Amino acid sequence: MVDFKALETVLWIAQLESFRAAAEKLNTTQPAISVRVAQLEEELGTQLFDRSSRTLSVTPAGRQVLTYADRLLRLRAEMLHAVADRTHLSGTFKLGVAETIVHTWLPSFLEQVSNTYPKLALEIEVDISTNLRERLLQQKIDLAFLVGPLSAPAVIQRQLCRFPVSFVASPKVKADLKDGSLEEIARWPILTFARNTQPYVQVTELFSDPALPTPRIYASSSLATLIRMALDSLGIAVIPPAIVALELAAGRLVALDISPKLPDLQFVAGWLGTPDRRTLEEVVEIASRAIERAEFAFGR
Repeated sequence: MVDFKALETVLWIAQLESFRAAAEKLNTTQPAISVRVAQLEEELGTQLFDRSSRTLSVTPAGRQVLTYADRLLRLRAEMLHAVADRTHLSGTFKLGVAETIVHTWLPSFLEQVSNTYPKLALEIEVDISTNLRERLLQQKIDLAFLVGPLSAPAVIQRQLCRFPVSFVASPKVKADLKDGSLEEIARWPILTFARNTQPYVQVTELFSDPALPTPRIYASSSLATLIRMALDSLGIAVIPPAIVALELAAGRLVALDISPKLPDLQFVAGWLGTPDRRTLEEVVEIASRAIERAEFAFGR
C-alpha cells in the first residue's frame, strides 16, 4: 500500500532534483530516501526516476505519479487542518525574517504561533532580504518575511505590511542642523542597512547628484548597531521609525524633516508551492493578525 511518506519523498526529489537534497529537506539519510523510492517503484511496478545519467530526471510514469502525489498530499493537508486538533500538530519549519520585523511585530507573532500550535517548532534565521530570498529559492528555509515584491515565479507571496523610512538622529545631532538640507546632513555619517538592501541603494541614489557632497555611509546588517550609533550621536540613521518607537517617544531620538522622502519598505511573506504549504499559509494568517495588533498598539 502506497504511503504518504513515500509520496512526499518523490515530490521533494523531483523538486530538488537530488536524492541528497531531499534527504536533507526531510531530515533523514540518503539511503533511507533511496529505500522509500525503491519500495514505491516495486509496488507500482515502474521506474520513477532515470538514474542512468549524471543529471537526475523523472520518467514519464514518474511524472504521472507526481501529479497524483501532489493532489493526494494537498487533500491530506486540507483534511488535517479542517478536522485535526491544531494543538497536536507537530514538526519543525525554518523561518527567515528581516531584522526590521524582529524589532516590531515578531514577538507578538511568535506568541500567537505558540498559542495556536504549541507543538510546532520554529527555526528562525535573521538576515537581509536579499539573502533570505536566495535561501528560500534554495529550499534552505520554508517561509520568509522579507522586503518585496519578489520577482521569482516559483514563490507564492502575500503582502504583509509597509514601513516608512526616515532620517533619525539624536537631539544633539539635530541641534547641529540648521535647515535640514541634504548638503547639511552629508556632513554627518549616514547610518543605514547593509549593502544590496533597498535603503542603502536609495541613500546612495539620493546623494548621486554631483552638486551634493558625498556622505560617509556606515552600512550594517545589525539594526541594533545602527540604533546604538544613532543614540551615541555618531551619525544620522536612515531606518524605519517604527523600530525606534520607544526611543522617539522618550526623546532620545528625533525624526528629521528631510526632503525628498524615501519610499516605504514593503514586506511580504514568501513560500514555495509545496504540498505541505497549508501549515505555512495558516502561519502567514497568524502573521497578519500580529501585524494588526502591532499597528493598533502603535496607533498606526
